[in-house]
Amino acid sequence: MTILKDPRWISLLILLTVVLLVFAGMGDFWVGADGESLAILEEAVRRAAIQCYALEGSYPPNLDYLETHYGLIVNQEAYFYHYEIIGANIMPQIRVLHRWQ
Repeated sequence: MTILKDPRWISLLILLTVVLLVFAGMGDFWVGADGESLAILEEAVRRAAIQCYALEGSYPPNLDYLETHYGLIVNQEAYFYHYEIIGANIMPQIRVLHRWQ
């Protein structure tokens, strides 16, 4: 009897195929979830900056100001925060990236 005609081998082959497809799909899921979390972090920084502008009339000079006065919590160990102020009345450039990128 050949291996391909044995029902146990066919079942094992189907099971391995399904497992591989599930793991491939999970990789895409985690990549999508990761991009979503970065967008959420950027939005949190942006909202804090806008709140500062609305209350004080100018955008904050740096992230430390947002942490101290507006309760923004940043994780400098896991993420790199790009916050570039262009002018007091111009929305700063905000970008959040993983440290390992």
